[in-house]
Amino acid sequence: MPNGRCRMHGGCSTGPRTAEGLERLRAARTIHGAFGAEARRLRAMVRALKAETVMLCELV
Repeated sequence: MPNGRCRMHGGCSTGPRTAEGLERLRAARTIHGAFGAEARRLRAMVRALKAETVMLCELV
């Protein structure tokens, strides 16, 4: 290949290198909100509630 990498075995992408490319990546990853602070807090709360439920079930 012209870039020096085999198209089948050339390895992983090196990712965006420019500031514009990095900004596009950030925008693409946060459109749905699954990686936001609020979603992380919600997932942590759900994990805590599940652990508490398991603990309560063991006591019964």
